[in-house]
Amino acid sequence: MSASPLNRDSALTADREHDRPHPLQIEAWRTMGAAGRTHLGIQLRRQARRWKLSALRAQHPDFTDTQLRAELAQIYLRERV
Repeated sequence: MSASPLNRDSALTADREHDRPHPLQIEAWRTMGAAGRTHLGIQLRRQARRWKLSALRAQHPDFTDTQLRAELAQIYLRERV
């Protein structure tokens, strides 16, 4: 059974509202300024790379550190997951 257009539209609206930052988050971003936001972005990027490297280590336990880092670089260069 498919959802009616009304239900589907309601679900899409709810998802869009959920994706919006909370007003307190917006205020925090304004308060931290450009340098703070840049620093936060760098930290998040580094953490994402650490998580991906950890996942690759679990997927390829036989890879050397050099092979893992090369695979990580290829993932980011090719924009694949």
